[in-house]
Amino acid sequence: MQKEAERAGIPSALITAIPSVAKSVGVSRIITGGGIPYPAGDPTLPPDREAEFRRRLVEKALEAISTKIAEPTVFHVSLA
Repeated sequence: MQKEAERAGIPSALITAIPSVAKSVGVSRIITGGGIPYPAGDPTLPPDREAEFRRRLVEKALEAISTKIAEPTVFHVSLA
């Protein structure tokens, strides 16, 4: 689905805990998320830190879809 959106000129990004698999199947913009059961969050963090982590994931995804790329690219989210 992501590849079809890109072909239609709609930039998209995938948040995943396994960026190597996404890259191997040709996903264009890959956001490294949390763990496998919770790629878009981390329930082990205190609520305020998890909210911050989720916010950073969304910000990184927006940055990714705003970035022109020529090949599959991985964007990392920092927790610092």
